Amino acid sequence: MKLDRFWIVQIMIALVLFALLIGSYLLSSGMLSASGDDPPPAPLETGAETKDSMLATAACVPVGTALSPSAIEASLGSDDPARREACLTFLQAESAAGDLGADLWLGRAYHNGWGVSKNVEEAAAHYRKAASAGDTATRESAGQWLSQLERGQ
Repeated sequence: MKLDRFWIVQIMIALVLFALLIGSYLLSSGMLSASGDDPPPAPLETGAETKDSMLATAACVPVGTALSPSAIEASLGSDDPARREACLTFLQAESAAGDLGADLWLGRAYHNGWGVSKNVEEAAAHYRKAASAGDTATRESAGQWLSQLERGQ
């Protein structure tokens, strides 16, 4: 069987691609690192935690939990006052940053008295603000909660 130039080129291309594949695997697995003993990463410096720094990083969900509507509702309705306060602080910061979904949640908090005293006027103000959202789901949900609030439920 005679190998002409075309088949030789095809075999060379296949070998080069195979070598690249194996090389990229070895590189990604660390087998081709410059030295076998890479030093561990330097530890991050942590300062003393203050209440202000904790409030700045407040969140509605415990660490390791995905942010979801049910998790936010659980935090707002929690028996733990620190968790409720952290969630309210987070939502107020998000609202101040322009997140109209946070306004919807703040409206629900004031509507139901979750972590704050029940205040129908404040709830309505947050629902109206959220009703101006560009997001259809947020806008429709805010409208439904506002109509429910106006019916007195």
